[in-house]
Amino acid sequence: MKKKILLGVLLSVIIIAVAGTYMYRHRFDKYEQSQEEQAAGIKAIGKDSCFLVAYFSWPSPDYPDLDATSGASNIVKDGKLYGNTEYIAEILSKKLNADLFRIETVRSYPTEPKALLDETKVENTSHMKPELKSRVENFSDYDAIFVGYPLWWYDMPMAIYSFLEGYDFSGKTIVLFTTHGGNRFCRTVPTVRKLFPKANVVQGPAIYDREMDKAEQSLDKWLKDKGF
Repeated sequence: MKKKILLGVLLSVIIIAVAGTYMYRHRFDKYEQSQEEQAAGIKAIGKDSCFLVAYFSWPSPDYPDLDATSGASNIVKDGKLYGNTEYIAEILSKKLNADLFRIETVRSYPTEPKALLDETKVENTSHMKPELKSRVENFSDYDAIFVGYPLWWYDMPMAIYSFLEGYDFSGKTIVLFTTHGGNRFCRTVPTVRKLFPKANVVQGPAIYDREMDKAEQSLDKWLKDKGF
């Protein structure tokens, strides 16, 4: 009897371990929307659509004196320090003639890279959605919203969840874009599609951190290929 109980406990532990390993690995799977899906999603955007580019980026304006050598998440252009996602967002807003909105949290994040990693790990794994400083007042005016973010712990920063959950995207197009260290979108595209089943969610450009110097050319190609 004791042997059967021990065997049952052992089997349960093995099943839980295997399931946990599968779920852990699955969380980091890369997802790529097909070219056909992307084309259909872009085609749904009307020619006279009103565009908004909303983004979350680090470093933020709270750290104007942050040195460019503090990490791979920033770039210096024309003497100005940009967060990678900020830089991409500004290029897109100019090329699309779109309004630009920076997503900022009330609470500031650490400037030291390791401290930032530690804090964002807790935030992401606990799904702690931070309070944001401001809102898009005329959100209903926009037809297509480009939403940009870096990947933090294989997911969108929690500030992006705070932003997305603050608006009704029904009938609107959400074009996601990201800056990353090699994992592109991970599974953030299907995550947003699940959150907003009544929105047209499109996978946009993904810019590799180490190729930021070629970012504008990459964006030009993406925009041309998609018919913008």
